Amino acid sequence: MDRQRDSKLEPRAVAEALAKAPDAAALQRALLPLDLEKLTSNEVSLLSRTLLARPGEPDVRIAYLANFTLDPLPRWVDLCFARERLRAAHYIESTGQYVEEVLGDETGLAAFAPHLVLLALSLRRLRPEAWTRFAALSPAERRDLREEVASHVESWALAALDRTPATLLVANFPGPAQPAFGVADLNAEYGETEFFLDLNLDLLRRFKGHPRVQIFDLDRLASRFGKDRVRDRRMDYLAQMEWSFPFLGCVAAELARHARAARGQGRKGLVLDLDTLWAGALAEDGPAGVRIGAGDPEGEAFLDFQRRLKALQAQGVLLAACSRSNRGDVREVFDSRPEMPLQLDDLTALDLSWQPRHEGVRKMAATLGLDTSSLVFMDANPAEVSLVQQMLPEVKAVLLPADPADLTAALDRLTDFERTSVSPAEDAWPLGQHRECAAPRPAVGDLGSCLATLRTELAITRARRGDLPRIHQLFTRASQLNLTSPRYTPSEVERFIASPICELWMVRARDRFGDQGTVGAILLRRDGRIVYIDSFLMSCRVMGRGIETAMMNHVKHRLLDEPGHLELRGRYLPTPRNKPVETFYDDQGFRLLERRDSGEKLYVLRRTEARERPCEWIEVVQDGVALGMW
Repeated sequence: MDRQRDSKLEPRAVAEALAKAPDAAALQRALLPLDLEKLTSNEVSLLSRTLLARPGEPDVRIAYLANFTLDPLPRWVDLCFARERLRAAHYIESTGQYVEEVLGDETGLAAFAPHLVLLALSLRRLRPEAWTRFAALSPAERRDLREEVASHVESWALAALDRTPATLLVANFPGPAQPAFGVADLNAEYGETEFFLDLNLDLLRRFKGHPRVQIFDLDRLASRFGKDRVRDRRMDYLAQMEWSFPFLGCVAAELARHARAARGQGRKGLVLDLDTLWAGALAEDGPAGVRIGAGDPEGEAFLDFQRRLKALQAQGVLLAACSRSNRGDVREVFDSRPEMPLQLDDLTALDLSWQPRHEGVRKMAATLGLDTSSLVFMDANPAEVSLVQQMLPEVKAVLLPADPADLTAALDRLTDFERTSVSPAEDAWPLGQHRECAAPRPAVGDLGSCLATLRTELAITRARRGDLPRIHQLFTRASQLNLTSPRYTPSEVERFIASPICELWMVRARDRFGDQGTVGAILLRRDGRIVYIDSFLMSCRVMGRGIETAMMNHVKHRLLDEPGHLELRGRYLPTPRNKPVETFYDDQGFRLLERRDSGEKLYVLRRTEARERPCEWIEVVQDGVALGMW
């Protein structure tokens, strides 16, 4: 495929392809070649109308609050979201009534019930008198202005958090393309450059770590796009539209990243062909013939690419590879090239075969206990990418650029691994453990002994507000060991933690490989003498150890420890991904009450029937008290 020619597809032809696309994957493939920043407003409108004409419910409801015109932005958002297999609904209030929308009782914002709220303010419209006199203000007055603006934004956010369960995207303020004092601004006491840096840093610190507030880094977007191109003065004077049409595409793409992160739908693994890690082909050039490292232009590009892959791994992304090379060559190239940032043990799964790539991807997913839809596949061979797209449409298949200098940028453009926060110790996949899981399983009689060598310890504690980000991440990401697969919002999790009739428990694990972090969550609801298991979920990183049994033993303890409890009730709600736990309640001694046509199953466990299941290789600590080996 000629990628250069493909990137210049006629928008009208793309619109026809969108109208005929049978599903979201086909929509994505049709839109990916387009450069949104090069489309005209009319072309974007044409494509947006075509998308809106297709039936379907929105995945995300976004509200836009601003003190300048943002009316055209949703059209760009429609395109960017379709590229992410998402559909958005929009609510716009860009007449400066952003405070009233939040504080009012019967506002359009409240009726819309958004998932995301973007607040974007123009400083020169927010404080016009002070801004027009900025050059004449004293340094102390400029600092007062900075504090006033930051406090105003914080007050709005706190009010919005009380009035809406949405995640707030608070845009910071782009510094000027050309300060009024020119180059002398950097030497001025609290000049424009320092003012904006200080203001944005202040906002970052005020909201950092808040589970439902994200800084929308408009200053970074403007710098990347070109600050002198952000504002279209003509449209600003005519329609109070502060952002140029091309910049709207840049903003919309960033909104798609935030939407994916807020929904907790990040993918878990990246699969590459080994020959994308160096210049040359291992099967043809041999371990000594491939090039990577300093002193060679292409080798340096691949060196940077591997460093970027290591950064992805550090934030919890699983790395896997496939290759049509023999095992000896693969081991030799890693052992003999110490300059490579990636080592063989960094690859959680490795498929060395002559099978088509889609077969390798499917096999690696099965080995790791992952659904194929949680993987991204990247390759420089368009035929391989096309085959994976056709055979595994649920996998995100990406064609790497032919020029090695563009490899790192291709990784940076991926939105699939976005999340609202990164906890490396909890998100990282324990490499040694998963390589062991990929090996042939021991005989059934030896399984307990094998698990005992892991020396697994569990800490089961009541969730606190500070645990909210990780608990929310589990609710949105755990899909296989998840009996009902709810997708609770951060505000709902907050209510569970504070509720007198709910118990939200979090489970941390540690083994001989180190701290595995928070791996599970249990949500119980009490109704009189009955305890309902609302949610029971666990990360697939630790599946197969018996941890789920230890967690259920803890739930049974909650039934037995308080005489007023009569029975436990739970349900299994089937999803495309949670087949591994279809018989979980049966295995844990529950009695089936009802099987519905939808596949949903209702279970009960009477107090007199409750028996713990053995998992003696796990030591459990509940709220700091050791319960011994179960």
